[in-house]
Amino acid sequence: MIYTPSTPAMQPQNRLCERVAGQPRACYDAIMIRIVSLFALLLTGLLLATTPAVAAQKPATTATPPPQVATAPAGLSAPPPATLRQDSFHIEPLGKDVYAAIAKIGGKATSNAMFVIGEQYVVAAGAHMTKEVIQDLRTEIVALTAKPIRYFVLAHHHPGFTHIDFDFPAGQDVIMSWQAWQEMSGAVRKPDFPILFFNEGLTLKPGGTTVILTNIGRGHSAGDVVTFIPEAGVVLASDLFYVNSVGYMGGGYMREWILALDFLEQIGADKIIPGTGPVSGVDEVAAFREFFKEFLTAVLVRVERGDTLEQVLKDFDMPKYRQMNGYQQMIKVNLRRAYTELKEDFGK
Repeated sequence: MIYTPSTPAMQPQNRLCERVAGQPRACYDAIMIRIVSLFALLLTGLLLATTPAVAAQKPATTATPPPQVATAPAGLSAPPPATLRQDSFHIEPLGKDVYAAIAKIGGKATSNAMFVIGEQYVVAAGAHMTKEVIQDLRTEIVALTAKPIRYFVLAHHHPGFTHIDFDFPAGQDVIMSWQAWQEMSGAVRKPDFPILFFNEGLTLKPGGTTVILTNIGRGHSAGDVVTFIPEAGVVLASDLFYVNSVGYMGGGYMREWILALDFLEQIGADKIIPGTGPVSGVDEVAAFREFFKEFLTAVLVRVERGDTLEQVLKDFDMPKYRQMNGYQQMIKVNLRRAYTELKEDFGK
């Protein structure tokens, strides 16, 4: 039995499963319709990418430090060495004025980020942003340009974590999904910076490039935002995708997450920035999706057999994937979430 989304007739109230002849069957039309609508929004953004636009410009508040020498692939601008400047990210140029910020192992950052330097302003994106990590990312950006960081795109937010994503500078515009805004606005601590939230799609034109934002909806969190730069073929998937890691699934939505990975494979990017690990491609996304499906299939077998959560936690194992990063640390957290979701839909 392989856990694979199918597309039978749509069920009322977006119920995702039913029993047919004693076998579980996933009802995915509602999700698939949303995925199709997201591709339609993406197409609109791609069309806008070829349309010139005039963007407002804010005055820069930081000065450019003295230039330093660095080596980069032809046509790309490399940042000066960052060893003495900050302890969160390695900066990697991915295209003209497009950069990945890869979290250093053992550093302050726990998730990768990115930024794009437009002709008028800068757009940055990431998640799990503490005050120190925000400052470290800003340090790298101002080392490359005096243009203002007009927007920061928050890829997702986990409720209950008020020590992250709440310390952006008071004047920083932060874009997020409406779901992330709901979670942050309902927290004990309130954001004190400007917030723009959106439903499905938003396209930014910072000048000379296009930034297409897609609200995937449920996946790793209640509202994941994918950031796509079509001219450079770069996408920030954030924690929807991990490289050689089981990742954190404790706040995820398993069925929708698999379809989100399908979306990432088909978006048209050849450089995909994961939540953790190096910049990768669609082959690595496919490998993570394969692991994810096998994990859910193994959990589903136990649910169908009638095993309790305690029994599953006691002896669940996937020898094929033991070598993946985070397996020992995260497998039980992920098991709890997967078992709970699959038990609700497929349990006897």
